[in-house]
Amino acid sequence: MALVALCPFAPARAGLTDWQVCAAAAAAAEQRFGIPNGLLLAIGHVETGRSGPGGAAPWPWSINAAGQDQILASLPEAVAAVRARQAGGVASIDVGCFQVNLMYHPAAFASMEEAFDPVANATYAAAFLASLHTRTGGWQAAVAAYHSATPARGLPYRDRVLADWGGAAPERAPVVAFGVRVITPSRLGTAPGVIVLRRVGALLPMLVHGRG
Repeated sequence: MALVALCPFAPARAGLTDWQVCAAAAAAAEQRFGIPNGLLLAIGHVETGRSGPGGAAPWPWSINAAGQDQILASLPEAVAAVRARQAGGVASIDVGCFQVNLMYHPAAFASMEEAFDPVANATYAAAFLASLHTRTGGWQAAVAAYHSATPARGLPYRDRVLADWGGAAPERAPVVAFGVRVITPSRLGTAPGVIVLRRVGALLPMLVHGRG
């Protein structure tokens, strides 16, 4: 999937602390890509949020390698930690404020330093989230897919993000155009989170796939 081209690497804005750079980058990226105010920041809180001087905030020097979180004190330490994990054979590594996965998005950044730059990290994360919104038709579905296309993993993640964002109720599934026919979604009470697309006279179970 092609995303919009990112601007050249730019360091975080002068005058902001490490506790502030992710939030500032999220606000700018949300505006640029038409994302509801605070939604990308809520993802950052869930991904890398820590308790700081001004309250909870995403932390830019964060990684998750093979399911293990690691919080570093600086950019050089974060870069060194990723390279050490890669040298040890770990391929699936999430990096930065919004935990962009280097294995699933190998062309996202021009360098490891850029991957951790809050502006570059937020810009790519926002572009990816916006593309998922286009694909799924809703922001809540996009948030779930940002984490996983598997409902058992994506839906609990969605709920955590929504709780941080403000506890919005789950969206009603939209009517979906399938070829020339219209399919009306309904939910199965016996299988929470599994969307069944109901066609006249038949049921067509489907799952929406985003990122793996």
